[in-house]
Amino acid sequence: MRTEVIAPAARTQLRSGFHFRRLVPLWLLLPSLLILLFVQFYPTAYTIYISLNRLRAGQMIWVGTANFERLFRDANFYESLQKSFTFVAATVIATVVLGLLVAVLLNQRSRFNPFYMVMLFVPWVISDVVAGTVWRWLFQQDYGLIQNLISPLTGGTSLYARPQGAMLIVILATIWRSLPFTSLLFLGALQHVSQEVLESAALDGASRFTSFFRVTLPIIRPTVMVAIILATIGGLNSVGVILTLTGNIPATETASVYLYEQGWRFGDFGLGAAISIIMFLINLILTLVYLRFQREE
Repeated sequence: MRTEVIAPAARTQLRSGFHFRRLVPLWLLLPSLLILLFVQFYPTAYTIYISLNRLRAGQMIWVGTANFERLFRDANFYESLQKSFTFVAATVIATVVLGLLVAVLLNQRSRFNPFYMVMLFVPWVISDVVAGTVWRWLFQQDYGLIQNLISPLTGGTSLYARPQGAMLIVILATIWRSLPFTSLLFLGALQHVSQEVLESAALDGASRFTSFFRVTLPIIRPTVMVAIILATIGGLNSVGVILTLTGNIPATETASVYLYEQGWRFGDFGLGAAISIIMFLINLILTLVYLRFQREE
């Protein structure tokens, strides 16, 4: 009779102890989660609040959706979005293609690979301001190294004087800046491709070109998608390189630069916050599309 009374209590105690052990990792992660909540979600919520207000005489005045209505009537905003999409499309395509090429070359065994790796990752470790300054010097009218080489093609004028030329310089600098990270992703993926699979393809008569596109590329496709989404989000939010290179000229005023101009140069924090909300939604949609594609894969 006594055993029948104790057994259920013991089972309950064991069950509660098991649940407690399952919750221990969550309790250990709680401080980090609270910090993440404060650092990420609080600024987002405050940005939404600012987008619904207008700063006047140092005070926030509630205006509702007036900032978004102003934004949707602003032709400059749509033009900046168009420039952003052009900039992102060019940088993402070039970065992914060149990153694959560089990763394939580095994946070949060579005693000079450590030297190549060091030279490749120099652009990645420097700041956006330094990278933009270096590229601005390269295209200076009087002493720019690259500008002096292409002066016969440009009629002696700087590429900065042409809208397409200024955007081209920004695209080239961004590709140079983001190529190391993309190459590192692809190199890690290539090194995990089974050599047995490649040898089997070679035995079946596949050339190295065919083997890459029919065997290797499908295997590393998830990594390619990660590189594409990261390059896209990075390009949409790029500010430092563009401002350092070209300042605030209209030819390179992407949506992120337009946000910076409205919020910090003109002090229209409500409109700047509204632009940031629109860009956040664009980034969110792109991420959801990527996750949906990965789920289907």
